[in-house]
Amino acid sequence: MAGDDNVLRWRELKCEAPGTRAFRLEGALVTANLGQLTSEFGRLLQPRPRRLMLDVAQLARIDRAGLETLAGMAGLFAEQEGGHIALVAAAPLLREKLEPLAEPGSVRFFANFSQAAVRVLDHVLSSLSGRQAPRPITTEIAHSIWKDMRDGARAGVQVLTLSGSFDKVSVPQFDRHWQAEFNAGTRHLVLDLADVRSVVDEGIDRLRRMAEAVRARDGVVCIVGARPKLKVMLDMLDLAQWFRFHNSVAEAESTLG
Repeated sequence: MAGDDNVLRWRELKCEAPGTRAFRLEGALVTANLGQLTSEFGRLLQPRPRRLMLDVAQLARIDRAGLETLAGMAGLFAEQEGGHIALVAAAPLLREKLEPLAEPGSVRFFANFSQAAVRVLDHVLSSLSGRQAPRPITTEIAHSIWKDMRDGARAGVQVLTLSGSFDKVSVPQFDRHWQAEFNAGTRHLVLDLADVRSVVDEGIDRLRRMAEAVRARDGVVCIVGARPKLKVMLDMLDLAQWFRFHNSVAEAESTLG
């Protein structure tokens, strides 16, 4: 396979930076190869490290879907304190196209692995010395996730709108509303996540439970406005096939009988 620019290859590199894994990508980071990448990385990166370093100097091609996958993976890592993806030896054009898609601070660019590792060590030492500001205390009120649930334009459809961070703090509020408002006659669910900033393990578990409840009724869950990192996470957990993805609520409803 060497030299085939239509194939995506990767291999793990030795990395001594704490909480960090490193890989070299070669070939084509394009739509046809993304399923294999996310599935394999979902298996390899368990438990998930705080940071992921990727040497992309040998990437021959990358399309829009490849850029969105990188942005999604970066957002996933950025949900951990100090987490990010470090791209090593990225071409200027790749950086120019990726930065508008990625969440601020989730992707960092370095000329070489040594430079990236030094930055990681600086962060670790800063954390140990207590120079970083303490994280704010969160409450359930501040982190509510449930916004609205209404009947859809078609019979047997409900539209659920969430907003905020779907995490351990917001899950109790979600559970109370879900038990009270998910109708016995609902077959299909349209899930509007356009205003959801992040989804972590507890939120993913609730997405899975919603999909199971709807699939038991021979229905479909349509996700609207998902951020790239959510799609990547679902791919890595082999859950993406349980959902359909759309750009708007109206588009999603039009596909449901």
